Amino acid sequence: MQPSPHESGIPERLGRYRLVRCISSGGMARVYEARRESLAGVSPKVAIKVILPEHAEDETFQQLFVNEARIGSQLQHQNLVQIQDFDRAGRVFFLVMEFVEGLTLRKAASLCRRHGVPIPLAVIAELGRQVCEGLHAAHTACSEDGADLELVHRDIKPSNLILSPQGVVKVLDFGISKALVAAEHAGTVKGTWGYMSPEQAAADDQVWHAADQYGLAAVLYELAMLQPLYTEREPRDLVNLMHADEGARRAARLSGPHAALGPLLMRALQRDPHARYPSCASMAMDLASLIPEPVSARDQLLRFYATVLALDRSEGAALERSSSTFSRAGVSKGTMDPYSAGLPVAVGNERHPHQVAIDERPAPAPQRYWSTGALAWMGVGILVVAFVSIKLFWPGDAEIEAPQVRSSVLSPAPDPVVVDAPEVTPPVVEPIVAPPEPIVAPTVPVEPVVVPVVKPKEPRVVKVPAEPKGAPGLLTVSSLPKAKVSVDGKVVGQTPLYQYSLGAGSHKVVLTAEDGRSKSFSLNVSPGEESRRIWHFEKEEWVER
Repeated sequence: MQPSPHESGIPERLGRYRLVRCISSGGMARVYEARRESLAGVSPKVAIKVILPEHAEDETFQQLFVNEARIGSQLQHQNLVQIQDFDRAGRVFFLVMEFVEGLTLRKAASLCRRHGVPIPLAVIAELGRQVCEGLHAAHTACSEDGADLELVHRDIKPSNLILSPQGVVKVLDFGISKALVAAEHAGTVKGTWGYMSPEQAAADDQVWHAADQYGLAAVLYELAMLQPLYTEREPRDLVNLMHADEGARRAARLSGPHAALGPLLMRALQRDPHARYPSCASMAMDLASLIPEPVSARDQLLRFYATVLALDRSEGAALERSSSTFSRAGVSKGTMDPYSAGLPVAVGNERHPHQVAIDERPAPAPQRYWSTGALAWMGVGILVVAFVSIKLFWPGDAEIEAPQVRSSVLSPAPDPVVVDAPEVTPPVVEPIVAPPEPIVAPTVPVEPVVVPVVKPKEPRVVKVPAEPKGAPGLLTVSSLPKAKVSVDGKVVGQTPLYQYSLGAGSHKVVLTAEDGRSKSFSLNVSPGEESRRIWHFEKEEWVER
């Protein structure tokens, strides 16, 4: 019986491998989690890469696929994904690789950016050092007969670098790598815009090991700044920026905790490949010098992985809760707000971004409709304003009423008379009584007062002590789950709170979760320094401190 195909047209079974689920999909192939079925129920987990059905008959794609399998089978290093098998089932080519549990650096950077969690310099340096070790092993690899493969990856980017739970970084996808075993047409641009080197963008035939340094430097910059090195999208703009050495200029502007990374990235991002490092091994040595404690570097990566994994799980739990809430409410697919799950969105300025969740925004004010009473009061207000305006700004009325005001001093004004007949009755005019003579007080001579002239004293100079120098300290705090942040009894926002300015000295910080749980701690802020904290309410411990 033939196996039933997936919606993608890929069979559920390839030889002795059973496909479980799709992990990722690209322009050329799709990667599946699979099980290799063996005797006694032994079924180790593997990753299988399959050419998409629409490219299965394309000889160019087939050649790239065969090239990746041939090269990968000759690479043996802990920082490179290992190739285990290459075969064909019917018309489907597939590549069997080791299955790496973990998170890509693309996912890690995205989670840190959304939650406002900075990546420490030592973690970035250790990630880069391990990638350099793997790339150096690939660059110096030889074929079985001892010939140098002259291998260049040419597609180093965050999605091709994965961090395992054991704190090991592995390089993925040698599908477009250049080696002596695979000839290619001249003038072909291969790579990913924003990470490829200038010589790749120019379709230069002389692409060598230094091109991978450029891509890795772009990745490290993105981990430090939590934004890509090049935010521009148009290829023409990117080519002009690379030609002007804009990548090195942006790396030179790194400041704060990641300032020490700037000179290293400047060298790796040079437009001229000969001005970069002589090898990835040399770049790895400079990265290792940025790690204060090389012995504990792996432990720092493990803590970073645990932090990012907790953020990922918290987002997944929020998404699941939101989905169940909407399903109970009877909301059909296609009508749900894509951000209703509470995924954090950065708002504020670049210096002090504040993180809020979409589902925690205040509900929009209900629409108000004017009632009858409100309309009546509005009419009364309009009449009052009109009456006051006539009295103030109509001079004719003031002149007519002037005699009546003088006569009303002695007697009240008569009641108005309504005349029905066409004849006009002349008005009754009361005699005008002259006002009484004013009483003039006797004039008393006033003697002049002589004010003595006082000679001003000499001004006394008072020295004001200069204010203490030094910039205010910064507080970056987050929590799982999110909580309200109070500093010295004043609510300043909610977690994650990124680089909040505090005066130097001791402060009391309180984190209060929605369920009432709270965590208070004292914080001693030093001028110009940043304090980072991440509290886990479930574990009742600091994830990062």
